[in-house]
Amino acid sequence: MTSSSPHTDENTPVPSRNGTNSTFKIFLLLTSLAMAGLVRNKSIYINVESINGVMKTPNIENLAAISDFGAMRDELLLSDSIIPSESQNHVVKNTDVIVYLAQFGHHSSYGQQTDGVNEITGTSKLNHSLTTLYKNYVDDFPCDVIVFYSEDDSPDPELLQELKKGRPRLRFEQLEGQWWSLPPGLSMSTRRSWKLPGFSVGYRHMIRWYSKLIWSYLHGLGYTHVMRIDDDSYIYSTIKYNLFEYMRDHNKRYAFRQPCTDSVGIGHLNDLMDEFLKDNPNATTPELLEHYHQDRKLGFYNNWFMADISFFLSPPGSTFLDIVDRSHIMYTQRTNDLLIQSTLARLFLQPKEIQWFQDFTYQHVTISRRKVESGCPSVGALTRGEGTDISLWRQRSDEFISRFSSACHLHATVRKDDRAFNNSAYYDCIGSKLCTMEILAFENGHYLQKIASH
Repeated sequence: MTSSSPHTDENTPVPSRNGTNSTFKIFLLLTSLAMAGLVRNKSIYINVESINGVMKTPNIENLAAISDFGAMRDELLLSDSIIPSESQNHVVKNTDVIVYLAQFGHHSSYGQQTDGVNEITGTSKLNHSLTTLYKNYVDDFPCDVIVFYSEDDSPDPELLQELKKGRPRLRFEQLEGQWWSLPPGLSMSTRRSWKLPGFSVGYRHMIRWYSKLIWSYLHGLGYTHVMRIDDDSYIYSTIKYNLFEYMRDHNKRYAFRQPCTDSVGIGHLNDLMDEFLKDNPNATTPELLEHYHQDRKLGFYNNWFMADISFFLSPPGSTFLDIVDRSHIMYTQRTNDLLIQSTLARLFLQPKEIQWFQDFTYQHVTISRRKVESGCPSVGALTRGEGTDISLWRQRSDEFISRFSSACHLHATVRKDDRAFNNSAYYDCIGSKLCTMEILAFENGHYLQKIASH
């Protein structure tokens, strides 16, 4: 069972990024704009190169710099899937995609990692995550799955083939060039002044990818909806319905699994947003602004999220993302994608457009390397899905707890919203302080209480 209709049939050619058809259409578009007086001075930078006699299409983000040709641009993008990767010839037949951004060795910022007991590598984490994803969702609701990796990573081709076995529609794509680079105007010569130097440049590229670049990349491949899952995130119970269809049928534009709070680099993001709302007072509503001001640190733990891609490619969201990108705070302040995505969703979407999925068991935990709490969960948690079989949950939660020593202070919370668990001594959330968000969500007047799925 698939969740969406195809873009093309078997005989329809999909133009590559080098496609002369796409180039010709863009040339006509630019000619029309120039005649209309929209292209003048340096309002748009177009770089159309000839490579081995073949015209290369201009950068989509450069085209987006023109404010008055939205409809013409959208028509162009929808009529020709301009493939972001030079070597990408994949024919899109599904509008839904699940994405990873993987590291096959040790983490570029966290280094060697463990699950509390055993050492784990990027490959072992990814393999386990893919196993739980396919077992509990994709095998029943097939869709494309893309594992991205950076140009700094060079996995063995045999390893990639091994990971593909028994996993239909799984493919791997390397991010390079404009998709894995510093934003315009920022130089590596400023690196020493960046905040939190322990976080690598690659980590900050990841922030930019999930905040800004992924939307145009996936749109260029013809996708309309995306699910992101980290390589150390695991789905531990069966999902019995198509999540993408649910999003479309219920007009949801953003979804998350776990709420959280974060504050790293938030001051600079707040300043940018305050200035933006001053200049664009109608971009949000008084009620949403009030909730935002009450707790700006509140976010959606986006190691798992779903999104309608068009939300991030349309004003006011896309306009603000451009401002954030030009400010360089994703690099200089390590302002992360969690805060950026959460801020846009909270201010520019109504609560009924945001979905809090709570009906599948999910785990994402980062183990601390600090001396005081080494080997203990620092962020993240194992969260029970509502309606989960009691015996399965007990098995899973007992295994999770057993991995950590008695020196670890595991936070845990119990909800009383599931009849099957009303008389159970077992927790609903085990891990870091993230679990307290489950309780906050039920406080009267709290923003999370207004999210429709709650």
